[in-house]
Amino acid sequence: MMEVTGHFGWLSLLPPLIALGLALWKKKIIPALLAGGLAGVLILSVSKWGFFFEYLDQVIRVAGDRSNLQLILFGVLVGGLIKLMEKSGGFSGMVSYLESKKLHKKRHIYLLTWLIGLFMLLENYSNILVNGTTVGPLYDRLGISREKMGYFLHTISINFIALVVVNSWGAFYMTLLSGQGIDRPFELVVRAMPLNFYCILSLVMVLLTMLFGWNLGAMRKYPVSHDVSTVTEEDPSLLSHSAGKAWYVIIPVVVMVVTMLLSLWITGGGHLIEGKGTASVFYAVIVAILVLVFMLIFKPKTERPSIEKTIYSGLGEFLEIGILLALALTLGSLCRQLGTGMYIAGLAKGHFPVFLLPALFFLVSCLISFSTGTSYGTFSIMVPLAIPVAMAMGIPLPLMFAACISGGVFGDNASPFSDTSVITGVSAKINVVRHVETQLPYALISATGAIILFVVAGLWI
Repeated sequence: MMEVTGHFGWLSLLPPLIALGLALWKKKIIPALLAGGLAGVLILSVSKWGFFFEYLDQVIRVAGDRSNLQLILFGVLVGGLIKLMEKSGGFSGMVSYLESKKLHKKRHIYLLTWLIGLFMLLENYSNILVNGTTVGPLYDRLGISREKMGYFLHTISINFIALVVVNSWGAFYMTLLSGQGIDRPFELVVRAMPLNFYCILSLVMVLLTMLFGWNLGAMRKYPVSHDVSTVTEEDPSLLSHSAGKAWYVIIPVVVMVVTMLLSLWITGGGHLIEGKGTASVFYAVIVAILVLVFMLIFKPKTERPSIEKTIYSGLGEFLEIGILLALALTLGSLCRQLGTGMYIAGLAKGHFPVFLLPALFFLVSCLISFSTGTSYGTFSIMVPLAIPVAMAMGIPLPLMFAACISGGVFGDNASPFSDTSVITGVSAKINVVRHVETQLPYALISATGAIILFVVAGLWI
């Protein structure tokens, strides 16, 4: 594979465009990612005849990266944890507890969705998965569609976590800013978050949708749950309220949060925000599984599931997530090698009024993140471009930085290639492409509002 120092021009757009077009056409995400990845390797490959084997090497190389491997393993292992929670009666116990609190109205379920989404502020995978698994049966019983639930789960999770400074996202922000010579990156990040217009508007959009029951675009096809018995049939343990114990969910979740905090503190050398996010979530899910296994050992054999078989069953159900994550990460890596983001950023260069530059960087970040499905990759491309431009043009650094973050989160929130879109599809038990189709109108409205606000903010420079 050849080294790439620039970009491949319009050819660099082909892999994400092929993947995007195929995903929207065939409604299958794995073949789309595979086709996009093969196209990328074919462009990069020196020996065109061996491009398929070079693609396999790329997948192995990307998946074998320490951070990526931890991410993939977490995506699979959390399936074992969730299955163990389910079969131990934890979720049925949680539902029984919530029913005892008379959560039979939409506003109660919506409030619970918000509370769980805001509570799990350290990591969006566990946020989406725990929230969806807990509130899913309640949405079904009220006839609220899984498509709408997926929109709520994904949007609350990704946008709130992107606004929080004390997590792995905040640490990544400061790493990028330090690399640009910013002396006090923490202060800049804190000042930038109120200007993170897309994330703020997205959360407001969720609140308004809950209050007024808006069904926009493709969501009109799924105003209510068409088969509320689906979850009951797939998860019969949810009906066993008498045997359910909410502690089998609460304690592992608390253990995950505490372990993540402790790991972030340790790996950050005593500084929570400097910790390693991917390693922390990986350690957290393993410790949570071990704690739950220890709890189940003291449960009577007649009420205790087969621990080993249950974990293996959960791992098998979530194996698809591991495959999807590996292919998505590979496509993102290939796009970086092709210089896709750099080419799109180059197209946006030119002579523009200074007050339009924050909105322009937001738009370019949206294009890159939607094409690649990666917020971190977009941040890595755009922040090193935005900070020098802001310094040279006299644009406030927090405003320009917030524009890049907002644009990056848009793609993570709206792209079918985003790992969080994949996780949301699994958590809400809906097709990934259907989730993207139903969520996209809301994301576009928030993005439009963000563009207007970035223009207005630019006029105040």
